[in-house]
Amino acid sequence: KNINATLLLFSCGTSGADMTSPALLLTFISGLTVAHYAAAGPPEPCPFDPCNVLKEINALKEALEARVVPKVAFSARTSKGGPYGHFQEDTTLTYNAVITNVGNAYNPPTGIFTAPVKGLYYFTYFAHGGGMDRIQLQLKKDGTVVAEIHDHPTNADTADNAGNAVFLELEQGNQVYVNLVAHAAVWGEGFATTFSGVLLSKS
Repeated sequence: KNINATLLLFSCGTSGADMTSPALLLTFISGLTVAHYAAAGPPEPCPFDPCNVLKEINALKEALEARVVPKVAFSARTSKGGPYGHFQEDTTLTYNAVITNVGNAYNPPTGIFTAPVKGLYYFTYFAHGGGMDRIQLQLKKDGTVVAEIHDHPTNADTADNAGNAVFLELEQGNQVYVNLVAHAAVWGEGFATTFSGVLLSKS
């Protein structure tokens, strides 16, 4: 009788709802357990424990969340009013005009991208410069060069373009940035000198 009442209550309370919802299933199972205790009196130890079911559901939820790949992608350009560089020392190039920054892993004031999760990332960077200027940019991961673009100065043309790209396996917290080598320069205005990155897969 009590079990029938529980079934009726569950049926009425879930009318039009998703019967596969974990919360509703837990409600139904818990109701059956209570009805069983009420009808049979103190039962023998039961192998079914709603608390264990809840723990298993939470564990499954955490496992599914661990598989979800967060959206991480950025693109930024330099907006510095013209030629930029000719410094006496290497300088981190700050791409201060953000185009896209999904996940906010790129820091415009510092020019540094910090990996929010462990995974496989893809980075590209491009530069435009005057023909008489030397373009030399290094893509660095935690201070180590992983890619480079280099164009020697010449009076044979008035401008040059260069670019490179790389896949990187990063740990959470690794930093990636572009180093402007001492005495080199780029055209710091417009839309040709850019830095982009995206998380491809989480590991």
